[in-house]
Amino acid sequence: MIKIVGSFIIAGLLFTAPGFTSPQRPYSSTYDTTRSVKLQGVVTRIDWVNPTAFVFVDVRDAAGAVSNWAVEIGSPIELERDGWKRSGLQIGDAINVDGVAARGGVRQASAKSIVLTKTSKRVFGPAAARRAAAPPSPAPRWPDGKIRLGPPAGKTGYWGAASTKVLVENTATKIPMTEDGLLQNITDADKVAPLLPWAKALYQHRQRTFLASDPYSRCVPAGGPREFQTPNGFQFVEQKELGRILILLGGGDRNWRVIYTDGRPVGSAAEAVPSYYGTSVGHWEKDTLVVESVGYNEKFWLTSGGLPHTEALHLTERFTRTDLKNLKYEVTVDDPRTYTRPWSGGWTIQWVPDQDVQEYFCEDNSDFIR
Repeated sequence: MIKIVGSFIIAGLLFTAPGFTSPQRPYSSTYDTTRSVKLQGVVTRIDWVNPTAFVFVDVRDAAGAVSNWAVEIGSPIELERDGWKRSGLQIGDAINVDGVAARGGVRQASAKSIVLTKTSKRVFGPAAARRAAAPPSPAPRWPDGKIRLGPPAGKTGYWGAASTKVLVENTATKIPMTEDGLLQNITDADKVAPLLPWAKALYQHRQRTFLASDPYSRCVPAGGPREFQTPNGFQFVEQKELGRILILLGGGDRNWRVIYTDGRPVGSAAEAVPSYYGTSVGHWEKDTLVVESVGYNEKFWLTSGGLPHTEALHLTERFTRTDLKNLKYEVTVDDPRTYTRPWSGGWTIQWVPDQDVQEYFCEDNSDFIR
């Protein structure tokens, strides 16, 4: 059974070739939150893999025709953290799905909840409210008194969820936008960052096309500040004897970044080979790691909302671990070819204790990339 609420042409939806949208694409690009969908059918396949788990369902329409739907249920890591299990659903189970329909006339939905038809037992749904956390412990330190950006000695852990998935100038007022940066009012573009005319036009084009050209959706690394907003977190590996800090990224394709702390100069963008993560040099100012980076290519977006940049980009990042559980990230963007002046933004990031970053490759869901 199919029931769609909103301005949908069901015939076009049912008989379009099943080319599913990439789970790496921003949610606002993939799904239309104004279009609810209710599905009833039988489970034919379960893909419980990172970055996104899917359930495939055979759904019969009023005329008796059967179509197979891909139903996105979220990150397996987050699902398991919230108490949901892969074993809660089996192939052959009849289920009812309440979800949001995908854009573009494809048979895909994002589930808000899934219940077993026979028993009405919910097998997937919104995350339960978490209890208030205990006051955090002080930030761990090395024997020389310097802050540790990684786990305390003898422990494990990594930096997980960022407090936001977008980057906006920190002097801006509250800008209405979706979680992944799609503006509710396109005229608010000037409030996001001080864009030059060409950059504003490109940013607005990306917005008007629902972020569909996001390079991250094609497994391109999320360079610049966005690397700290992707799913699955990241780790710092401080190699003091080598004068460098490695950042191991859990999202995308498990890439890494090197920050040199051996006193070398920053250099200039023209001297560096353009890359996704740039050439980075860091030093400590009391308990804050300050990193300057140049040498970026133009193949990534600064943020999921589509902010552009050029190879002239110069980033100054500040990492401050205020306690065991919280990392304050601040970034100043200086790109005179894209912005009228330097500007700054930032967010906080939460520590995930006693765990390691789990395997995550965007190609695991390559069946859905079109």
